Amino acid sequence: MRNLIIHILLLVIPFVTTNVAVAQNSASAESKRVVVIDPGHGGPRPGKVHRDLVEKDYVLAVSKEVRKQLNSRMPELDVYLTRSCDSAYHADRNKDNRLRAEFANKKGADLYVGIHANALENTSYKGCEVWVLTLNDNLMRQNKLVGSMYADEGDFIDPDDIDRNSQGFIMALSRQLENEPFSRFAAEECCKEMAKYGLKNLGVKVGTVFTVLYYSECPSIIVEMGYVTNKDDYAYLTSKNAKKEMATAITNAIVTYFTTLYGAVESSQEVTEESAEEAKSEEVKSAEGEILAEGYAIQLISSATEVDTSDYQFKEYKGRVRLIMGEGKYKYKYCYGSYKSTEDAAEDLGAVRKVFKDAYVVRYKDGAIVAK
Repeated sequence: MRNLIIHILLLVIPFVTTNVAVAQNSASAESKRVVVIDPGHGGPRPGKVHRDLVEKDYVLAVSKEVRKQLNSRMPELDVYLTRSCDSAYHADRNKDNRLRAEFANKKGADLYVGIHANALENTSYKGCEVWVLTLNDNLMRQNKLVGSMYADEGDFIDPDDIDRNSQGFIMALSRQLENEPFSRFAAEECCKEMAKYGLKNLGVKVGTVFTVLYYSECPSIIVEMGYVTNKDDYAYLTSKNAKKEMATAITNAIVTYFTTLYGAVESSQEVTEESAEEAKSEEVKSAEGEILAEGYAIQLISSATEVDTSDYQFKEYKGRVRLIMGEGKYKYKYCYGSYKSTEDAAEDLGAVRKVFKDAYVVRYKDGAIVAK
């Protein structure tokens, strides 16, 4: 019986409508919408490296700019990054990607956007593309070898390793049926927007089973901003304005997604120097990624007695304050963020000091403050 259900679902998937009007009918505006931006790779996983372009650094810069633009243009949208510094969730690639999906799931994301760049030995390949999940057997078989073409093949699940009778597969298949029209809509918008900057539009791609897409519960896409191994794409991606332009393209697509599906309203606020500072402050409030076992944080206050992290004084950082134990009379340290270096923490310190004027960077290890 279970096999029969699977086969019925597989037959239905290719005919799932992409009519956005259907999505509008089921959309609810009752709660604040959430988007999770995932800068690919990080830490020991550099991603694609070509000349002086390192994917993990490039996509982090673009992702931060996307967050900044979204905070300015759609302040009613909660924006989260899976990482805000050069870090990873786990040494194992598939585990790392699964934890990124779980991060989005825990945040109750309405949309997950992974940001990457492509590379191939065949340098003639060029253009932007966006991947969505498909669990159609024919398409998975056709694309089985795609993963081996990339340096980070751990980003993919081998179709032969998927147990078609497992509860996990049934659930993933069900999520795909529900989310595919939304994912395709977001993907098409991203392709269209990136192509405005001269990249060849390779369109929406399916078939390769990305680990992070398989475990994501919301509509999810993986954006590939061109092939760094192609001379034309590399020349563009390393040009002066490319990072901001790619961020603008992705932001435009996300804004269109939420305004079309949920009736969200884009802010008409003029981006002045003052509003840019406000956007930076909002960026810090929304910057919540993984908690590193060892790293740096921004100390907001210290106290001689324990304070509830949901206390009113932390209202600007509700849900983002954590206790790290120190020594001495004021041993209760209430901190924000998790950074791999002091330089990463310093990027957010200025905005934090607008709320907590005495905030400063501290180093911690295994839940305790340690000397720098």
